[in-house]
Amino acid sequence: MLEDETKKPEPEENKEGLGPISRREFTISSMAALGAATLSPLSPDTPAWKIEKSEEVRQLMDEWHILDNDLIKVIEHAEKTGEKLYQPGTDRFLSKAYIQEVYFYTEYSPVEGGYRIHSAYSHRFTLEEG
Repeated sequence: MLEDETKKPEPEENKEGLGPISRREFTISSMAALGAATLSPLSPDTPAWKIEKSEEVRQLMDEWHILDNDLIKVIEHAEKTGEKLYQPGTDRFLSKAYIQEVYFYTEYSPVEGGYRIHSAYSHRFTLEEG
C-alpha cells in the first residue's frame, strides 16, 4: 500500500450523501464523462515499492494532479528500459513516460525498498497535422 493511501482520513458526508473528492479524482471522472480514456493499471509485475517524498513534493504533486501510481509507472519504465538520465556525482535520476496523452516526469533516487521523489511534473499536449 502506498504511503499516501494509508494516511487519508475518511471523507465526511455532505447533504447529498457524497463525500468530497480530490481535484485529481474530479479530473479523471470528468474525462471519463467526456469519453476520455482513464489511466492504465500498473503492471502485475510491479513490486510494492515504498515512495518517499517531502511535504513540498506532496503539494507539488497535488497541484499538478500527479498520483504516486503515475510516478511508479515512470520509474518502472525507466528501470526496465534504461531510459533515464543520471546526474553525475549524485544518486539521482530523471525520467519521463507518456501515459494516456500526458507526459509525466520525475526526478528520483533509489532508497531501501523503494524510491525517493525529489520532483515531479506533467504536461498534456497533442500534435495535429496541418
